[in-house]
Amino acid sequence: MAGANQVKLNIFRIPEDEVNLLEAKLLSVGMAILGEIDQGKWTGKLFYAEGIPGTPVAWAKYFLPYFEEGTDPKNTNHFAALIFTCETGSYALSFGKSHFYFRPFCDHDFGIELAKRIADEDDARETSSKRFTGRQRKAIKSFSSGTHLNFESGESVDYISAAVLPEKTNVFGRTAKFGASVMLIPDIKFHEIGALLSEIDAQRGLEPNFALPRTVLLSDPAEVEKYDALLLDELMSSAGTTEFTQNSYDLYGVDFVFGSVGHYVLKIGRQSKDLTQLTMLELKDFIRVNSIPRASILSIKVVHHQEDGPTYQNDLKQDLDFILDDDRVILSAGRWMRFNQDYLDFLDDYVRSIEVEVTESQFTTTYLTEPNFNKSEELAEAGYELADKDFSIFKTKSATAIEAWDLKRGGTVYAVKFGTSQKLGYVCDQAMGVLELLRNRAAIKEVPGFEKYCLWLGYRGKLLPGNIADTGSIILKQKIEGWARQAESLGITPVIKLSHRLRAGIDDVEDAPAGIPLATARADNTSKVRFRPTS
Repeated sequence: MAGANQVKLNIFRIPEDEVNLLEAKLLSVGMAILGEIDQGKWTGKLFYAEGIPGTPVAWAKYFLPYFEEGTDPKNTNHFAALIFTCETGSYALSFGKSHFYFRPFCDHDFGIELAKRIADEDDARETSSKRFTGRQRKAIKSFSSGTHLNFESGESVDYISAAVLPEKTNVFGRTAKFGASVMLIPDIKFHEIGALLSEIDAQRGLEPNFALPRTVLLSDPAEVEKYDALLLDELMSSAGTTEFTQNSYDLYGVDFVFGSVGHYVLKIGRQSKDLTQLTMLELKDFIRVNSIPRASILSIKVVHHQEDGPTYQNDLKQDLDFILDDDRVILSAGRWMRFNQDYLDFLDDYVRSIEVEVTESQFTTTYLTEPNFNKSEELAEAGYELADKDFSIFKTKSATAIEAWDLKRGGTVYAVKFGTSQKLGYVCDQAMGVLELLRNRAAIKEVPGFEKYCLWLGYRGKLLPGNIADTGSIILKQKIEGWARQAESLGITPVIKLSHRLRAGIDDVEDAPAGIPLATARADNTSKVRFRPTS
């Protein structure tokens, strides 16, 4: 039976330099300080908002003929916040909707880091995670009690609901929810909250019990300035990979908030634009039409008008997703985050587990372009059948031509791509597209059967990695991981094969094999492959 004193506490950790900013924010939205609270070493302030008129009730307009004249229904919101501070740290407790205001000021890693110390890894109840490639970018999963916590490579943890370790339930309660914040249900009285925060502080100083793939916050001003500059380069380009975070769920502390019906406003100074959808095209058009200078772009505000929730305003950065491959950094919720080592280890371990086809000695290095490599006599002599540009293999009702694969040998088909890590990612996208069409049974005639799907990558770089997991490109590895899992879900074995793509006249052609004229090695119109022998 639940204890009489049990209460849900949604607790955020607030960095010391953010406390004053958070307090100012709470006052600015109409909250007032009702009093101060002392609990041992903790000093607290109680903020409260009494009946602040909220947003209009969106559905009420349909029933106006049935209301009394002058009726204007509005959601009335009551909410409160407790901010406790001491020499070891600061925490904010949310009651009602005040958690909406905490997120820009909180330690985003706090909840997940606490989970690694007090959650029972063998009794998970619910998880949410995000991916950065593939069909499914965000997922919420529920489990029966007693389920072992398990995340796949390529996932970054956002939220966990789990039982608390049995030896710690007397302090933290039986179950907890962990995200940017932690929601606990301890059996305590109000005056014992300070003692609970001290217990949390103590747990944070312990070594974690298990690993969780996650992104971690970057706070160094020089780093933030560097990545802001790269983001501005992206926003001012004609094309790019930045996306708005809308059209999915958001996490406010440990609460899921799904995208609501509503509209948006982009604004800066006196300029504004109403939108029904947030898209990069609309943003870039807003920047161009209003001649917004580079130095002012990140000052753009995004106002969210939700039919069934509060209207709120974000800085532009809070509404953008952006990934910087080489630095292993992403922009998430307005903060620059770096993939933690757990995430990288999970991803590398999976990529290394993908079957590798040994590259024949004569194909380990090539000076030819991809099309001429595919058409070469050496490949034909080795038993590879050419399918490059054969659009008859996979026909759909769509007028768009589908290139199923480039080569086939036995029960294995090969998608061949030469280039740098960025270009190699394209073959993963193409292969994912083929697998998706197979999954949807989109072919109008039978597709030749195959057992293995191999990505044959002609790696363009100084050195050929021993395994594709050794490359520094996290995006490429994410894409390979997504492709491989899609293949496995269809009963197809994913395979990787590597060659070293060199360019004659640039990559050590002075020691090309004797007897091969330099002109021949450079020629892209020859159907003969010219390879550097392995030593």
